[in-house]
Amino acid sequence: MIEQFYATKDDQALKIFAWAAGAATMRAAYYGLKLGMLRALAAAPGGLTVDELQAQCDVDPRYLQAWAKLAAAGELLTYDASNGRLRMAPHMDELLLDADDFQYAAGLVTNFAVESRLADHVEACMQDGEGIPFADYGREMVETIHAFSKAAYELFLPSVLLPELPELGRQLADGGTILELGCGAGAGLVALARAFPACTVTGLDPDPTSVALARERIAAAGLDEHVHAEEMRAEDLTSEDAFDFIYTQISLHEMDDALTVLTNAGRALKEDGVLLITEIRGAERIEDATGDYGTVLAHIDLFYEIPQALAKGGRGVGFFSADEIRRLATEAGLRGVRELTLDQPLYAAFAANK
Repeated sequence: MIEQFYATKDDQALKIFAWAAGAATMRAAYYGLKLGMLRALAAAPGGLTVDELQAQCDVDPRYLQAWAKLAAAGELLTYDASNGRLRMAPHMDELLLDADDFQYAAGLVTNFAVESRLADHVEACMQDGEGIPFADYGREMVETIHAFSKAAYELFLPSVLLPELPELGRQLADGGTILELGCGAGAGLVALARAFPACTVTGLDPDPTSVALARERIAAAGLDEHVHAEEMRAEDLTSEDAFDFIYTQISLHEMDDALTVLTNAGRALKEDGVLLITEIRGAERIEDATGDYGTVLAHIDLFYEIPQALAKGGRGVGFFSADEIRRLATEAGLRGVRELTLDQPLYAAFAANK
């Protein structure tokens, strides 16, 4: 039952203004990231005047003045009228500029911008039921996904997920073979290789831009002797008894045929090998989609998850529910399917064995 609430017309009018203000501040954050204003301000603890900021970023002064007003009004920046200096609002430098911070949120900002550009296309899709090819989202979406997942790979995977599988961790510490399905731009491959330097790590992804970026990151990390990224759909994997550990990080729902992927993964695992699946804990029912978190995930479903899945013949399900993961893994012939107990609200994780 959807909860009923009562509000005045004035309350609802103010709410609409709040929606507009949030969208406007997201745009201010995006331009601040892309044009360098936020990084320049973060490097100046004492703050910068608009003129000083303009000299560093080479942005037209009229536009910069308007941007500064927007960023200050949206509390992205603070402004000291006594000396005319702008500063980053508390913690915004960590949240928007520090890619190693677990709460790094620049991906959310760029995601909003990329998806907004496709609003007209999404409108057409809502009417004709078609999709939007992943390539149409552009390279910036690849980088956005990388920004979303980097902290999850580098912090959440080794410090939260793998401790839930201690026997696997001990085995991989001595060496082994790891496969990531849907490796994207390589954050997971690098993180896994650093966590388990004695292992060989392979990543598969069907997107050529993602694979090219993954290879660049692997090479930059000096890991290309035992870490590899290949352009391939997980649905086309034919390996048998080849991997000790197979991992898919928030990507199973994006694949064309999840059941085939899990069947292939089961065949590719060595005897007693482990498959680990993570998914976002998205709302499964309309009445569960509440608050800011539910709003953001529903927006991602509408503007990205469903359109790009439908474009390649997938089901367009948004995020998989826990029941769907269990059912698919069982149908694929995997055994011991279980949800890991995680003390956080964002991710759900499932392990299974061959």
